[in-house]
Amino acid sequence: MLKTLYTRLTLGLFLLLLAVGLLYTFFSLYSLREYNASVNQELHRDLAKDLVADRNLVSEGELDRGALKELFALYMTINPSIEIYLLDLEGTILSYSADPAKIKRKQVSLEPIRRLMNDMDSYPVLGDDPRSHDRQKVFSVTPVPSMDNPEGYLYVVLRGEEYDAAETMARGGHLVELSAWALIVSLAVVMIAGLAVFRLLTRRLTLLTRLVEDFEHSDMSHRALDITWRDRRPVVRDEIDYLGATFDDMASRIASQIELLTEKDAQRRQLVAQVSHDLRTPLASMQGYIESLKLRRDRLTAEEQDRFLDIALKEGRRLSRLVDELFELAALEAREKQPVP
Repeated sequence: MLKTLYTRLTLGLFLLLLAVGLLYTFFSLYSLREYNASVNQELHRDLAKDLVADRNLVSEGELDRGALKELFALYMTINPSIEIYLLDLEGTILSYSADPAKIKRKQVSLEPIRRLMNDMDSYPVLGDDPRSHDRQKVFSVTPVPSMDNPEGYLYVVLRGEEYDAAETMARGGHLVELSAWALIVSLAVVMIAGLAVFRLLTRRLTLLTRLVEDFEHSDMSHRALDITWRDRRPVVRDEIDYLGATFDDMASRIASQIELLTEKDAQRRQLVAQVSHDLRTPLASMQGYIESLKLRRDRLTAEEQDRFLDIALKEGRRLSRLVDELFELAALEAREKQPVP
């Protein structure tokens, strides 16, 4: 299944899109959370100050503890998404509207409080959540009883425990379902588009592979090059076209070399046949005279015996010369010697 380039590209695209989708989902959720926090803090940046003014928490320059308790009870009922805390100047929690059993901190850090009061337009600024040892949330804060005579801070956590519970429920329900479907549809559309693009890109590679396979299974002669890459792509545009043109040249050279080898093999066979005939003539002549000399020695005169020996010797020299020429030809073909003009 993974042998073709198209399949590997498809698998690579799927894994890449899956990784991109997961990263996009992670960063989208993180960005959405930061965006919601910024919007929430921007909308309620003066909430703590407005609570002090609207509920008359300051009477004759001092904090009215009774009115503060009424405020705690009221907002626990009408707006459970916020939590109100009274802090001293060191950040120690003096009183609060939350369930006492769920308070984990006795003191919150003053650094985020001072940073927000110094620049009310810097969002989001996260402060310590008294219901957790390490969690931080957006908040609104104001000095009490006044900015000129601070004795503590009214610290309002804007996204309390009730808000977190509602957000978790929403995230686990319709929002997650919509996000999942949006991600799946997006990945499917991009995957289909990617497959179409890969098909267009690999179509020429498939054609080139088919040409190579056809040439491989042929007799590798010029007759096997009826259809070449240049017939389909006469102009070289990119690396694939260059590879196809290079294959055409290579296949043409291979076909020429095979035809040349075939021709040389035919010449070699013809040469062997001719050499065999040329060697057989002096050998037969020499053998005949020697046998005649052996069989008719008593009936031949000394002059005839000398003539037979001279002819046999002459044919032997001729045979030796032909053998020497064969060795020299073999040396020339092996390029062990260079021809002398």
